[in-house]
Order: sequence, then C-alpha cells, then structure tokens
Amino acid sequence: MLVDVPADIRPDLAERYRQLRPFDEAEVALVQALVRRPDRLPRTHEIILRQALNLARLWVVSGRGGEVVVGPQLSALRDLVRPLADTLRRGTEIDPLSLGPDAEALSGPLKAHRTQLQTTHLGRLAPAELDRELNEKALVLGVGGGGGCGYVHLGAFSVLESLRLVPRLVTGASIGSILGLFRARELHFRDATVRAVTHGLSFKKIFRVLEGESRYGMPGALRLYLRSTLSRFFVNEGGEPMRLSELSVPFLCVVTGVRREAARNVLRYEKVFLNELRRGALGTLLHLKDLMGNMMSFLTELVSTPGALRSIALGGDDDTKDFDVLDAVGFSSALPAVIQYDITRDDPRMHEIMKRLLQGHNVDFLADGGISANVPVRSAWEYVQSGRLGTRNAFVLGLDCFAPQMGRNVLFLPLQRLAAENVTRDRGFAQFMFTYRRTLAPTALVPKPHSIESALRYGKEDFEKHGPFLQKMLEPLGTVP
Repeated sequence: MLVDVPADIRPDLAERYRQLRPFDEAEVALVQALVRRPDRLPRTHEIILRQALNLARLWVVSGRGGEVVVGPQLSALRDLVRPLADTLRRGTEIDPLSLGPDAEALSGPLKAHRTQLQTTHLGRLAPAELDRELNEKALVLGVGGGGGCGYVHLGAFSVLESLRLVPRLVTGASIGSILGLFRARELHFRDATVRAVTHGLSFKKIFRVLEGESRYGMPGALRLYLRSTLSRFFVNEGGEPMRLSELSVPFLCVVTGVRREAARNVLRYEKVFLNELRRGALGTLLHLKDLMGNMMSFLTELVSTPGALRSIALGGDDDTKDFDVLDAVGFSSALPAVIQYDITRDDPRMHEIMKRLLQGHNVDFLADGGISANVPVRSAWEYVQSGRLGTRNAFVLGLDCFAPQMGRNVLFLPLQRLAAENVTRDRGFAQFMFTYRRTLAPTALVPKPHSIESALRYGKEDFEKHGPFLQKMLEPLGTVP
C-alpha cells in the first residue's frame, strides 16, 4: 500500500517517512486488534510480530559510537514484513489468532537480521541499544490549541498519570502550549497543581485592553500578562526565570513565524476587535458573531499569503533551548490582532535570542502556534527523528480539542475548519490522534474553578476508554521466551 508523503517535508526525511510510516500504522492496528480480542495470540507471537514491525521501521540508532544508520541494511526484512503490514493497515476486522503463521515465518529472519546488525556494527551498536529500539516505546504528546476548549487536556494528563504513562516529550501550541508547559514542569502530573495555579486567576489579571509596544509579536486588542500571574511557578533553583532546557520533561513550544507582508492589515483588524471588545463582544451572541466573522476574515487572509508563515518549535535546537518558558508560551498563545504578547522588559539575553531567531527563520514576528500547527505532532516527529530524544521508537499521541463538531460551538465552526486544515495535513506524523467529544467553550480563556473541574471530568471520561490500548501500546515487550 502506498504512503502519501507530505509535500513540504524536508528532503532528508521524506524517504524515511515513506519507508517507516506503514510499519507504524501496522503496529497500531495490531495492538488495537489485541485489545479488542485478548488472549487470541500467544505472547511469544505478539513479541515477534511487534519486534519485526519495529525493526522494519528502524532507520537510525543512537549508539555508543554515535548515530548508526541501519535503514538500508534492513530493506530485505522490510520486504518480508510489508505484506503483514499491508494486511494490518487495511482496517478490516483482524482475528489475532490468524497471525500465528506470520509470527512463525518471521521468527528466523528477525533473529538473523538482529545478529547481522550487531555483527556489522560491532563496537558501535550494543545489544542493549538495539533492544531499546525494539522493545521500549517512548510516549510523546502533541497538545493542541483551541482557547478554553484546551482545558480538557488536563483530564487526559490525569488519565495518563493514573496509567503510569509518563511522556518523554511534550509539544504544545496556543493554549496547548500553556497546559503542556505545566505538564512538562514536573515528571508526574498532579491535579492539585492545576487547582493551585488556577485559584484566584481572573480575566482582568491576565488580559488588559491596553495598547502596547509591538516589537517581536503582532498587535492585538488584548495584552496578555503571563509573568505577573504565573512566574512564581516557573523559577529555577537559582531563583531566575525558568528556561525550556530546565523543565523536567523535554518540551517544544510551537509558534508561528510571520513575514511582514502577511501582517499588512493587522492594525486595521486590531481596531475592529478593540471596538468589538468594548461593545462586550464576549458577552452577547450578536457581538460575538461579528467578532468571529472579522477574526475569520483576518486569519484567512493571513494564512493565504504564500510563504509568509513558518512553524517554529522553540526548545528543539541549541539556539532556542534557553528560551524563557513564559515568553515561549506567551508568543504561542498570541492570536494576531486579538491577543498581543511581547518582550518589553530589559532582558538582553532574551532580546539577543529573539534577534537570532527572527533572522534565522527569515520572519518578522512571532504569533499563535495554532495558526501553522494546531496539534503540533509534526514538530514532535521531527524531534524524535533528529535523535535528540535518545530513541526513535516513539508513540506520538495528538490531543485535538478544537476539531469541528456539528451542534457544538457553532459560531466557531469556520475557525475550527481553518485549524483542521493544518491538523489534517500533519495527522500522518502521529501514531494516534485523539479528539475530545466535550469541552469548555473556546471563549472560556480563564475559567472559574468549577469549570476547571468540569474540564477535568470531560477529559477523563472521554480519554479513559483508550487506556487499555495505550497501556498495551506502551508496555515493554521484553524478549522472546
């Protein structure tokens, strides 16, 4: 079965994506079949099949001798495993019992190719390093944006914690970057932390209708103030503002780099939104409809400017790993013309980082990450493939809170469809994309405590049904008895 390769993927990753994607999809289908019909396949056969799929999808291994390229050597194994992968990917109801002969047929080639790799790369690839790539799958989260809808992610974080599934990497965009930042702050997620953070927060403390300097961000009717409300939660051991490299879990904050030509009408729309907010647009249906119409017009104009937008993952390289965490999520949550975030304080280090960042990506401003990648699974996949995670055997889980749903958040459907375009484009970089059924309203940017509790409950109830699949997918395989 053919694989559609994203048109704008880096040339050095395009062939890797084409070769490896079918085996990712096949393992997901196999595990789903095993969860639906447990005890229909001996554990020995399950391990053989999943190790064969994982070995077939392997291209580079981070070994003691550096990066070891093994993909070309495994072409013969991929040819053997591909018929099985195609069968699993067809999506028909699979009886795991019928896969026993495939396991028996692949047992010998699997052992032979493992032995051949270790012999060929003797001294550079240890058996334990190869075992890690075949038996231990790292959980990677892509946390999506959507305003107040995003608070349901807290329920998903809680379910994962109850299953003892700790992410090895978190990526986030827009409100997903703020919630993802709190998930990355500590190795283990605690509901109590959320309640402590949100207690006492108010819209007036976080947003102010003020005109401010636009240096690195784009103008907006509402000025976002994160440092005054959240800075106490993000201080390092030296008492200084925390950097992305200092979080307990590696974290990528996705922002959108914007060229000046795409922002030519931002000031005009900012004035429109400012007038709407003064009229009480968030409080009345009629004014909210006008606000959404103007927002849709502006964003459509923004994304339609060819080559003017860049998706940038802060924290994913040496140039941005020391980015201030609150500055990162501030820019990622700043919807142009509506919400403004900028660095106006005297901070030479951050100003220098910003200068290099804008020049390096050939952009003039930073804006909401959801404009270019609302569920940032692609940045997660590219980070894994870079080797920075230490393993390429990763399960990328996308969390989408803003998918269009008829009958819910009707006024936001045009915006949801616009966001869905980039989510659909990037969907192939996730092994599993989860969509919530119930969320808070997109306008619930600073919800009350009882609304936070509702969001937690919605997220838990929607997400926990996938618990058995996730546990099975992420459990260590061990060795064949």
